[in-house]
Amino acid sequence: MSGITPFDLQTRKTDVNKMFEDYLVEAERIYNACKKDGVKALLYGSIAVYYKVKDNPLSKQIIQLYRRNGPQDINFLVRQADRDKFKQIMVGLDYTPYFHLEKTLGNIASMFFKEEKVVKVYYFDDMRFSHTIPVDWNSEFVFSDEDLLLSKLQIHFTLDKHLSDIIALMLKLNIEGNKIIELTSSDWGLWKDVTDNLLKARELVGRLIADEVREREELAPVIPKLIKLHGKVMNSPKKSSWKPIPEGEKYWSDF
Repeated sequence: MSGITPFDLQTRKTDVNKMFEDYLVEAERIYNACKKDGVKALLYGSIAVYYKVKDNPLSKQIIQLYRRNGPQDINFLVRQADRDKFKQIMVGLDYTPYFHLEKTLGNIASMFFKEEKVVKVYYFDDMRFSHTIPVDWNSEFVFSDEDLLLSKLQIHFTLDKHLSDIIALMLKLNIEGNKIIELTSSDWGLWKDVTDNLLKARELVGRLIADEVREREELAPVIPKLIKLHGKVMNSPKKSSWKPIPEGEKYWSDF
């Protein structure tokens, strides 16, 4: 079961689309302030996915299915060298830092609050979430298409909202997957989570169709894309560093 019914969609009261637009406008304001001061910040998370797919009605609807009350936060990755300047910028934009987090993990992460908006930031030069992944810092405003997809595929404990992001991105974008293949061919743990999540995304497509949340014809184009990328990752030649970890041993990081 998808956890969603057509009746559920009809009875929703929250204007989720307006909330996404409001959060995107705020993310752009933060980014522009950073750019003005020479701070490199890249948007990721649900607002970044929305930015990438917002001109595709179906993709936009897919990411909103599991966010009934709208987005929860704005997510940025900021280079470690820019950490202190970023914090100053956020205070200058009238945000209040979460002081307990600043005292305990302020060297790697921050949370900022302003009215109903929450901004979460990690100060990493790479993605360091469930797995460590190099980031294309030449991108502007938001993670590159492939980095954004990777940020979802690398999650170890996925929820349906993460899988819906994968579906939405692959519906809208044409991603060859060269970076995904390169990284997964040398890292068994990343390979494991990426292949598992591609299969889970296909399963969610099936559940959405079975529950009549979306029509088969609407979602049909994404199925071969998921299958093709899964096949590429599965069948690519593996490097000497690609070593399966014994069953039961932890192969991901907590963050």
